[in-house]
Amino acid sequence: MTATLALRYTLGLDLGKLADYTALAVAEERAEGTRPHPDPQRFGVVPAWSKDPDYALPWLERWPLQTPYHTIAEEVARRVADLAGRPGVEVALFADATGVGTAVIEMLAAQPAIRALKRRFAPVTITAGHETTRGWDRWHPWYHVPKKELVGSAQVALQRHKLKVAASLPEAATLTNELRTFEVKITESAHATYAHRDGAHDDLVLATALALWGAAHTPTAPTVTVITDFAAQVRRGGRL
Repeated sequence: MTATLALRYTLGLDLGKLADYTALAVAEERAEGTRPHPDPQRFGVVPAWSKDPDYALPWLERWPLQTPYHTIAEEVARRVADLAGRPGVEVALFADATGVGTAVIEMLAAQPAIRALKRRFAPVTITAGHETTRGWDRWHPWYHVPKKELVGSAQVALQRHKLKVAASLPEAATLTNELRTFEVKITESAHATYAHRDGAHDDLVLATALALWGAAHTPTAPTVTVITDFAAQVRRGGRL
């Protein structure tokens, strides 16, 4: 059996409030090839993903101010359905849940294309803390992630030339400008904080950061371990 999965698309959705834009970024990762599955008789080969991947950013989108959330949910669902309908593709969606309330997340989760993602749909509450945590809300995970960790993922990818942004994208120049106006501030307690300058927006930066962070944290199918000698496995302290 030959694996057909060759592309991962991770969508990052920064949900804006009254004075903020809502933005969507799509990060693309290509498999390096294939490798044998631990249970090759059942699953054959599976995609081989790099531990230090390069990403492309084939899509950036920003909605006009005060676009209704139900419109955004429907349009994001259409984008998810379009990508998920392509052969050899896996899709995940990481949506900013900071300050918008659970009702907006439920609007997204109610869309059939997004619900079909199952645990590859994950709301993210952005915090000012230092620790990432994960909980569960019924059928999907819910993360709490420090803003410095999110933004750091985008900054590191850009600094290491691991992210390619298509110059032809209408919002590419806007993203570049947002990155330029993003500031790192050191607090009195020597902690770094990240914020955009007064009068500037950071929606595309956060959408891109959500996509890149999400690409590194998307749940994968569990590895199947074939145990041929149960007694030896127990003696080694192994567990099923």
